Amino acid sequence: MSGLNSIKSELNSIIRELESIENGLRRDFEGIGSEVVAARIRTFVDECERANRRLNRVNPSNLSEAFLNRMNK
Repeated sequence: MSGLNSIKSELNSIIRELESIENGLRRDFEGIGSEVVAARIRTFVDECERANRRLNRVNPSNLSEAFLNRMNK
């Protein structure tokens, strides 16, 4: 199922980009709330990773015809 794989790939790309931003904030900025912002980004990354794990458990053969038809529009 290419649609599901595309979603997973895009989510992985977003996670990597957010982790890069988080690391840059922690490394390059001090005293301007960077730790708070980095921690919020980490919280969001953790949520994205949970969503990604759930997507990885989806069995495409169990998806309904209605869902597959909506994905192909």
